[in-house]
Amino acid sequence: MRKAFLNMTMTLDGFFCGPNGELDWMSQAPDQELNDDNVAFFQEIDDGFIGYPTASGMIPYWLNVAQNPSASKEERAIAQAVNRLHVFILSNREEKLAWENTELLVVKSDDDLVEAVKKIKQQPGKDLGVPGGIRTAQTFVRLGLIDEYVLAVHPVAIGKGQSVFTKRVSLELVSRTSPA
Repeated sequence: MRKAFLNMTMTLDGFFCGPNGELDWMSQAPDQELNDDNVAFFQEIDDGFIGYPTASGMIPYWLNVAQNPSASKEERAIAQAVNRLHVFILSNREEKLAWENTELLVVKSDDDLVEAVKKIKQQPGKDLGVPGGIRTAQTFVRLGLIDEYVLAVHPVAIGKGQSVFTKRVSLELVSRTSPA
């Protein structure tokens, strides 16, 4: 059975974004090791789950980066890995999708989402990824749909914000890396 991986960046004090969705704490440019880790993550999965609001910004962004000659080599490598994925776009209503390699999953309830993810996990292929969208990540965590967590903790604290974890979750450390 395929596993679902959550790949998230967070602050040292455990927040993904500020109280109103601010991501300004991410202004530090990623180092080569983090870029390599992100490329590897996207190369190890076939499918991703992204909420519609996040997809409407994330997909066009990475499509543009892939075609932008002024984008860095590292950004283009991530864009190529992201853009080859099949992405399940999650919404509670019908949406018109304008992107290739996407499929709308209309989920009206937690039970609908759990059932859909379980079916997809049974299909052949590489593992599955949840690369972002705070609400999607929170929902997958709350429903126990994440099999492994890939967390990039940045050395910055913002004091308040939105966390991937909305309640206590006990995890087992499998491995860790830190920049040289």
